[in-house]
Amino acid sequence: MAEGASKDTRIDLRHMIAALAAFAAIGLYAVPTPPGIPEPTMRALALTVLAIGLYATAVIPGYFTSIIYMFLVVLLAVAPPAVAFSGFHSSAVWLVFGGLVIGQGVQQSGLGARAVRSMIAYFPTSYLGTVTAIASVSGMMGFIIPSAVGRVSLLVPIVLALADRIGHPPGSRGRAGFVIAAAGATTIPAFAILPANVPNIGLIGAAESIYKVSFTYGEYLALNFPVLGLLGLAIMPVLIAWRFGEPPQTTVKPAADRAEDGGATAWSRSERLLLAIVMVAIALWATDFLHRISPAWVALGAAVICLTPRIGVLPASVIVEKLNFGPWFFVAGIIGMGAVATHAGLGTQIAERLLAAVGLAPGAGFANFAAIVGLGMGVGLVTTLPAAPAIMTPLASAIADATGWPLESVLLAQVPSWMVFPLPYLVPPVVVAIAIGGVTMAQMMRFLFPYFLFGLLVLLPLQYVWGRLLGYYP
Repeated sequence: MAEGASKDTRIDLRHMIAALAAFAAIGLYAVPTPPGIPEPTMRALALTVLAIGLYATAVIPGYFTSIIYMFLVVLLAVAPPAVAFSGFHSSAVWLVFGGLVIGQGVQQSGLGARAVRSMIAYFPTSYLGTVTAIASVSGMMGFIIPSAVGRVSLLVPIVLALADRIGHPPGSRGRAGFVIAAAGATTIPAFAILPANVPNIGLIGAAESIYKVSFTYGEYLALNFPVLGLLGLAIMPVLIAWRFGEPPQTTVKPAADRAEDGGATAWSRSERLLLAIVMVAIALWATDFLHRISPAWVALGAAVICLTPRIGVLPASVIVEKLNFGPWFFVAGIIGMGAVATHAGLGTQIAERLLAAVGLAPGAGFANFAAIVGLGMGVGLVTTLPAAPAIMTPLASAIADATGWPLESVLLAQVPSWMVFPLPYLVPPVVVAIAIGGVTMAQMMRFLFPYFLFGLLVLLPLQYVWGRLLGYYP
């Protein structure tokens, strides 16, 4: 009885927060525009508040929130259609499409199950041990494949097959933890690896174009990976096992039987072909600095080969019969929201007002660091993280003048704000991972909230101490 009452309370709270966000959006849209703020900016703020409320509470599916948001942007003339639907022009959505097709191929060809059969004998039998193994492998992928969506598109289908094999069926708490381990471990630490996530590239590009400042792979990694990357990765399995750990719901084979089972069946043509396609895609993703082909077009090319009649591993009809296009619309809406916020000047308005309010001062040390990180978090909350560097980087000169910090230090102080985030929608690859894996926003929040608190209380102070030791933070 108590459990049912608790569930009803959670449902009511989510609907209440979503309703408050809707009323706040209506109020922001209806009130007269304050002096100095353009009317499109206020309209963009109203729709952003509505979208954040719906994304965060998940009272309706995320893809439907994206559709509603894009429709309202065009209907209310907040931004031109080209901006509202710019997410569909982004290479990220085509990377998602390619990932969905590859993931479907991994599932249907049996390659995912074979990979699991080969690995499972070497995995620990405890839930914490298995999650630690998943997180470790996922974290290492950040050094190999520069595209976060590409990484999750390959990892999640294999993790789902692993969950089936171990005894965590669809809808189980343990299965959700496996997917979250793969999503979090391959995305969050990768913010500390220079070419591994979109905001990293955005920061480097903006710093070079605006200030002629460049950062090397080694110095970026040395500053950000030991604390934010490595320590953050280490705590993830502990939090996931705490929030999602449960015994298998079906009987698990002994290790000897599992090892023997790994080579019990002959390789099919589909498995061999898909393995070749995936290996070529990984090679192209890992060497994109040489050939300059976008990871999206690599994924799309792999998908085309997978779907080509008489050649590929999937029938073309899988597009209409099997693929779930929810993640596709979801990511397009998230990217479009960032574009609308930038077009309407919302990100800049928020950043300038936050900058005036935080009280930066020379010699303030950790207070300045915390203010810069908080400023980055505030901008990211409105624009999503991929768009945040485009807003924060132009402000770096003013922040450097106010704090007395070197410009390079201010630019690099953005990075911690990406690695400690409270809501899933801020990071599109996380959204893709949980959508492919069948994890709800509420389940992802069960991991993100304690991780966010740990980040604020432990990771950020330690990161400041580490950066100060290296001479980056005054």
